[in-house]
Amino acid sequence: MHRIKIRHLETLMVFMKTGSVTEAAEILGTTQPNASKSLKQLEDSIGISLFQRSGGRLQPTPEAEILFTHAARLMEELTFFESLSVDLARLKSGFVQVATLATFGVALLPLVAEAFNARYPDVFVQIDILDSDKIHSFVSRGNYDLGLVHHPSQEVDLMAQTLRTGSMVCIMPPAHPLARRRAIKAADLAGLPLITYPKTLPFGAAIAKTLADEGVQIRNPLSANHSHVVRKLVERGRGLALVDEYAVWDAAAAPGIAVRPFTPRIPVSIGLIVPKRRPLSLAAQAFLAALQDALAAPPL
Repeated sequence: MHRIKIRHLETLMVFMKTGSVTEAAEILGTTQPNASKSLKQLEDSIGISLFQRSGGRLQPTPEAEILFTHAARLMEELTFFESLSVDLARLKSGFVQVATLATFGVALLPLVAEAFNARYPDVFVQIDILDSDKIHSFVSRGNYDLGLVHHPSQEVDLMAQTLRTGSMVCIMPPAHPLARRRAIKAADLAGLPLITYPKTLPFGAAIAKTLADEGVQIRNPLSANHSHVVRKLVERGRGLALVDEYAVWDAAAAPGIAVRPFTPRIPVSIGLIVPKRRPLSLAAQAFLAALQDALAAPPL
């Protein structure tokens, strides 16, 4: 069997619908002899007779009727393929899966997703919050297009880069006396209730060391292992907190907290990991571009 050409199937489809080679040729924008030749080539390709020829007319055989049904499905799939390829190229369709740490999912990624969705409303975006080990593992397997972590590690199946290095910031209720200051020093927190992370976490350990190095003692009534919980406790007036700036990236539109720079600086990075063996889709590239645009406009 020789390879069947799409124009053969197109000719069969139109002929079966019109019952006339002449009409089929007109619809296809070709000549009647070319249409007849195309039908004959189709028969030669598959090795069976599709038409009975009598008096210059073609009568479809039962085999032609069967193949017509399947040809219709193939042409529908081809039309869908062509339409989908155009939609993917224009980002009128697509799917982006992002695995992220919780701290980036509190404020930063919702802003990114909002801007991305406004520009590409037909691209589906899924954002899943996982721990760092799972993000590295799942992204390396190709379960996600990209992952966002604090310390991206170079691995056999991953490409990693730091997108931005920011800082821990001090957050407090807007009515707090320290909110009148442009920046907060470690000494300013002495004796105040400070909502913290457990010391077993990198953030908690870094904060505890910084305050200890500065000789600052604090009241430590509340602790949480996720930035969004820490932020909510501050918004409810339970104290101040030091959080990474990505957790309050929406500070300008968040009336429940005031955000101030903190010294001495405690650096915090956001890193990107992507599968090494699979290029980013056009949709994932566009989402990454939206993320980089957001990171170029920090809240402070």
